[in-house]
Amino acid sequence: MVGKLTWYRATSSITCALFDRARFFDKHGCLKKAIAEKNGTLVDNFVQTNRQATGDLLEPVLITEAARRLGIENVEPEVDYKIDHPELPLQASLDGRCNVVNVKVEHNPDNGIYLVGHQELILNGDIPIEVKCSSDFPSVEEPPKYLGVDQLHTSMEILNAEYGILIVLYQSTDLRIYVYKRDEAYKDELARVVLDFDRRIEEEDYYPPETPEHAATIFSDGNDENVKILNADTLDIIDTIEALKETMKIAKEKKDELMTDLMMAMGNHSKARVAEYELEWKTLPAKKEQIKEVTYKAAPERRAGFVKIKRVG
Repeated sequence: MVGKLTWYRATSSITCALFDRARFFDKHGCLKKAIAEKNGTLVDNFVQTNRQATGDLLEPVLITEAARRLGIENVEPEVDYKIDHPELPLQASLDGRCNVVNVKVEHNPDNGIYLVGHQELILNGDIPIEVKCSSDFPSVEEPPKYLGVDQLHTSMEILNAEYGILIVLYQSTDLRIYVYKRDEAYKDELARVVLDFDRRIEEEDYYPPETPEHAATIFSDGNDENVKILNADTLDIIDTIEALKETMKIAKEKKDELMTDLMMAMGNHSKARVAEYELEWKTLPAKKEQIKEVTYKAAPERRAGFVKIKRVG
């Protein structure tokens, strides 16, 4: 992908979040950005990491090699334009694209070729290509949904493509090429989450929060001008939080006490057994302490992910 080409609405790269299957971000943050972009208040301070920049550098090379292994000649290894879904408010910026006529491919793990759900396919038509570089070890079957699978299926719907190619470079050297056939059931599910996301942007209707961080995302601007008087129902919430904090404190103290007793029982033995339990008390190797200069940069203001509770009477 050459830079960011798509808008801050529904794109193929965030559909995994809309399905609640993302790994490094979620739909709450995506919605927050989209609403800010709509209102002209979005501060886009995204800076590529070294790993992301390296991945972009490798994409054309990996696409070219995957096309060679698959026997595809008409390939576009760099796509510098966005594509729009013909009906939905949905866009994609592809890593690559190829146009294929009757190319036979076979499941061949020895050559890094994996046909998901098939042993043999005859590829035809306009086919989107997505590329991921991962430090993870490969899955036994297909990659997890967040590692390009949802993104590829979305791009297939945008292009109305019958096939899609996902290239994953695992652990720097394990290149795997996954060929997918269009999933008809995906179309309706995609439309549901995309239209819901777009409605929420227009109406500024945030998803129901599931964590303190989600609540902080919704109410990101704190009002310090006055004190809000809450209704009596919130007192039960506060009392429960305080009781849980005390329970956690007591539990930690008890856990530390019992761990001390267990360590004293093991003495200088590194391993022990009792009933169905195997115990190991490791001796960690000495490490050289690395001293480095620390630099600081200003971070954007944001609401805390918790409410400070203080008893005053």
